[in-house]
Amino acid sequence: MSLRLKMIVVIGAILFVMTLVYSFIALRRQATHLLNMARREADLIAAVADRGISRAMEQGKSGEVQAILQRMGEDPDMAGIRIVDPVGGKILSSNRAEEIGQLLPRRDRPAPGPAPEPAWDFRERTVGVFRPILNRPACAGCHPEDRTILGWLHVRVSFPAIDSEIAQQWTFMILLAIGCLVVAGGLIGVFFTVSVGQRINALSETMRRVEAGDLTARVRDDGPDELGSLAKSFNAMVARLADARRQLEDRHAEEIRRAEHLASLGKMAAGIAHEINNPIAGMLNCVRSLVKGVKDERQRMQYLAMLQEGLDRIGRTVGQLLNFAREAKPQLAPTDLRSLLQRCLVLLEHDLAARRITCSLSREDRLPVVLADPYQLEQVFLNILKNAMEAMPDGGRIAISTAVRERGAAPFLEVRIADTGVGIPAEHLPRIFDPFFTTKEVGRGTGLGLSVSYGIIRAHGGFIEVTSEVGTGSTFTVALPVREASRADH
Repeated sequence: MSLRLKMIVVIGAILFVMTLVYSFIALRRQATHLLNMARREADLIAAVADRGISRAMEQGKSGEVQAILQRMGEDPDMAGIRIVDPVGGKILSSNRAEEIGQLLPRRDRPAPGPAPEPAWDFRERTVGVFRPILNRPACAGCHPEDRTILGWLHVRVSFPAIDSEIAQQWTFMILLAIGCLVVAGGLIGVFFTVSVGQRINALSETMRRVEAGDLTARVRDDGPDELGSLAKSFNAMVARLADARRQLEDRHAEEIRRAEHLASLGKMAAGIAHEINNPIAGMLNCVRSLVKGVKDERQRMQYLAMLQEGLDRIGRTVGQLLNFAREAKPQLAPTDLRSLLQRCLVLLEHDLAARRITCSLSREDRLPVVLADPYQLEQVFLNILKNAMEAMPDGGRIAISTAVRERGAAPFLEVRIADTGVGIPAEHLPRIFDPFFTTKEVGRGTGLGLSVSYGIIRAHGGFIEVTSEVGTGSTFTVALPVREASRADH
């Protein structure tokens, strides 16, 4: 059973019970009121009859007493009116002539005392009251003075069918209670839906979103009632959960970065050890041979050349490490990228020809000059071009293009370098700019070239993008911002 239905049933039951209790009390009071009205009517009739009888007796018209009783007994609500002897209960006069001379039943006689209680007969639905006929001074001529009460005036009045009226009232009250219950249930349902149900549904939906992992979900807490306080507490709890998860994710990410860094350091150490150990081993052999003495001048020069080559190789490795660690701040100057790219191709011209690789550079007109460090950009493009050359061991083609494009409402000068090499696997693409990450064999690279290049371009306010497909080739896009001070056409 839903909460809404439970509230309607419980509140409806309470209203129904309260209506029944109120009806019971009201009907009891109404029955008592009707009985009191009948008693008052009997008292009033007895008072009127007493006055009329007293006047007739004072005037010596005792014969009119019976006529007065008969006329008053003609009233449809009058069940009977009689004069009873106070001693013995003999009926002296009555609206019914057949009762005269009979004894009043003992149960109907007045109890001793100055003010007899009314006699209620619920079987015949009558109430009887007794009014004493007092021995007044005017009566002294006909009645002895020692008698205080000459007789009892007994008036019996019919009271309405209270049971049937109460039954009708009960039926009316029950129908009214059912109607009120239906109306109240509808109003409660509408109120619950508008004021409570929608807010509870929103809270439940938000809780489901939080349970599904969406810790950005919040509940409107603009209500000043208990539901508003609950919403505020829930939002505060979700905010704390979001902070805890964020801290946990940051700590986890930091641990992953440390693990990756240690793994990268291990790979780097292995690569550098191999990169340095091999030249050192060859250099040691050359030194040993020279120490023993080499008579052949040509062989001695060959050993010296091998020593120089080994030292150069070690120097290049150490230089890459220094460049990565130093992260020198770029010295910005107006730079013509077309001229810089042409110089890079000239430096690699011999290697390109040896590897049977053709290279083309697009010739766009009116390219802007960019503010950059030309020496650092040369290092970036040489790294990318060398990687492209190594990706094409059997020859291929490199296409270099330049263009100005809007990115985020700001102009960027893009340099795209596309090759037809072996391509980069999709699982390696997210890590190619990580320090010390390389897919080359141990001893053929330290994995610092692209990482250093990425840092240089980021320091210039630009970025590097890469797309690749295995077996088709790769495309590196270097984007550099075109600042207002450097937007002179070239």
